[in-house]
Amino acid sequence: MPCPTFRFPPRFRSRRRWCRGRPRSRACCAKWRRYRDCEVGMNTAANILPPGHVVVVLGGAGAIGAACVRAFAEQGTTVWSVDLQEQAAAGALTDLAGAHRAVACDVTHPASCERLAELVGKADSVVYAAGLNADGNVVDIDWNVYRKVMAVNLDGAFHIGAAFARRMSARGDGGAFVFVSSTAGLRGEAGASIYCASKFGLIGFVESMAAEFAGERIRVNAVCPGNVDSPMLRDVARRIAERTGADADAIWLDMAHSGAARRLVTPAEVAALCVHLASPASAAITGTTVRVDAGAMLSA
Repeated sequence: MPCPTFRFPPRFRSRRRWCRGRPRSRACCAKWRRYRDCEVGMNTAANILPPGHVVVVLGGAGAIGAACVRAFAEQGTTVWSVDLQEQAAAGALTDLAGAHRAVACDVTHPASCERLAELVGKADSVVYAAGLNADGNVVDIDWNVYRKVMAVNLDGAFHIGAAFARRMSARGDGGAFVFVSSTAGLRGEAGASIYCASKFGLIGFVESMAAEFAGERIRVNAVCPGNVDSPMLRDVARRIAERTGADADAIWLDMAHSGAARRLVTPAEVAALCVHLASPASAAITGTTVRVDAGAMLSA
């Protein structure tokens, strides 16, 4: 097994340098090979995406989207960070080395998504982390809010999926889509009918799209985070407090300890799963929904 912490000394990276001053022996050469293989194995484990990989991250200004931008960039990929405002999308690229791009796209408009796909050209994977939240009881629904949430969470997924899948299919060398849904797409929650409906719909879309493109090596999967430590969750706690008269901090603490593991999920943990699903390591995974929820569904 490769050593997870060993860093092969640069001065010994050639056999000639390693053997200098040492008696040449089979044991000596075997030790050099172990050191060499240790570093090669470690680097391979750290980078699971192939060289030249291009990923498009929708919702790059959000907590999960920004974490995905960073996680993919650390893999050595070329990242397109996309959000409604280019400046917001560019914020996720701060301090990241590489030839990355930030662009604006309104996912609620098919023409905007088509222009994005045309601009990017070859995309190996697409991560759809764009999303809005809304709460309220069914009888109190603001239909303007309903339409806005559905337009981003569900319509946008259709628009982006169609625009990029069409080009992947024409290219003929496969690809991967990862759509960020939610545990709210796996079970209903009181006071969250709009959000739940959009995320349930997203999972249905993912499974249908996966079935359509499985024969073309275009994989489509969904990740379902639980409560993520993010500004969005803070905003949810605040809105619930305003609606119910409860204390926002108490609601936040209840959310933070709602799962079996009694902790929040971090954006980086969601991003790590997205990287894995976009990689060749997940070549046999498509049409699947993967939870990353700190055991929240276990305590339902």
